[in-house]
Amino acid sequence: MALGMVVPDPNAGLVYNSKWATVRSWLPHDRESVLSIAKRVLDQFWTYRLEELVWAAQEESVEFSELTRRNLLSTLSSLPAPWGKLGLNKVVGEVIQLDEFLRNATLSESELQDVQGVFERCGVLGVSDRRFRVLIERMVHPSVRGEEEQKKYVDALGAELRKSGWELQATDQDAGRALYSLMRANGGVGGRPKRIIFASQAKPDLRFSDAINGDIEIVRFADKVLVYDRPIPPTGFLWRHLQEWWAAAHGLEPEARTTSVSLFRRLRSSLPKSSPPQRLLFEEFFSTFQKSFDELPALLPEVWLYYDPLTVSQRGRDALLRQRMDFLMLFSQSVRVVIEVDGVGHYCDPQGRASASKYAEMVAADRDLRLSGYEVYRFGGKELEGESGRNIVRGFFRLLFRRHGIEAEESK
Repeated sequence: MALGMVVPDPNAGLVYNSKWATVRSWLPHDRESVLSIAKRVLDQFWTYRLEELVWAAQEESVEFSELTRRNLLSTLSSLPAPWGKLGLNKVVGEVIQLDEFLRNATLSESELQDVQGVFERCGVLGVSDRRFRVLIERMVHPSVRGEEEQKKYVDALGAELRKSGWELQATDQDAGRALYSLMRANGGVGGRPKRIIFASQAKPDLRFSDAINGDIEIVRFADKVLVYDRPIPPTGFLWRHLQEWWAAAHGLEPEARTTSVSLFRRLRSSLPKSSPPQRLLFEEFFSTFQKSFDELPALLPEVWLYYDPLTVSQRGRDALLRQRMDFLMLFSQSVRVVIEVDGVGHYCDPQGRASASKYAEMVAADRDLRLSGYEVYRFGGKELEGESGRNIVRGFFRLLFRRHGIEAEESK
């Protein structure tokens, strides 16, 4: 009672003999209030299972997929002395309650050599994201590694982590040795995308239907935009995810070429006819990477970034430029790439004269996006003309994918 855990009616089927089981059973019914109670329980009656339950429930989304975890464990298994100077119980046991998984078993020397097998046996594939991050930080802690060994581990794990938008950063020191924390690479964008409004053929009239939850209603021109509202996978929003959604929405075969073609045409139809450079970039992307674009981040055109409730007369017509992105790619939930193709309207007034104020508006919008964690790349429309423009697009995407550790097979 003191913790706020009111004993339920025995006939309701919610009576348990442990606080962990009670919290687990109640969570789906009233998440926020139950989490508040669970934290108080944890402060007074700590258990590993209850802590895991609370940590997992606090996560908005899964940042480290099973595939990402397996790849990181594979990297660890390729490095020398995985249990460091202290041994398995002191290294991993400081983070994961080994008795929970090993049942007091003593692992033989040969079993300890199977590093990935030991980690999997310890339940690393299923622990909360928070505990997984703590484990990676523990594996490079100076109390576990000598200086040279620590550098090898940071370099090897860092290369794999960057593929998912994370990195190990030196954030403190202890006795002259670096302490590393797992951080989003390049800052990244916080939060989880709830919906993507894109491929707009007209400016949608957006209104908050629930301002507290951030729910948005498209009041006008709903048939002129696409709205993707499925969860965005932690490892990126790929073309195949988009195509599966498109197929489900239109009763099509998810893997059929006709489905892919119809989706491509719908996206292309949203590109303004007044901007051939945008069309060139979009078409060249798919032409160059047609052998592999299924597994590449989707190139989303005409994406609406946020809702501005002011009228055109209040905000000024040019401010609308800040609401929309020419293209967006999500390499992960936090790593989001914006691509802009600038025509004369970005730096000239309606009479075609160079305008310092128009240029200032454009760079201010870029600054806001970058400070929010987005990567922003701009092309001058004049660049994207003819074969030289196509070469520029191909070279750009090659370097972009290389930067994010993605292998992309080209058809040319």
